[in-house]
Amino acid sequence: MQRKIKITLMRGVHGRLESHRACISGLGLRRIRQTVEVDDTVENRGMINKVSYMLNIEEA
Repeated sequence: MQRKIKITLMRGVHGRLESHRACISGLGLRRIRQTVEVDDTVENRGMINKVSYMLNIEEA
């Protein structure tokens, strides 16, 4: 069974770098305060680390 990470978008993407916007959409987030569960993979960890200042992260 794959471990999961619960992430919540806490800040908007307006005015952010295009690569940061791409990471947010790649994680499946669309709206502020939306929460999604993603698999704990190297690729997802990289995207989370890149935009961690915009997210609230919990172990699921």
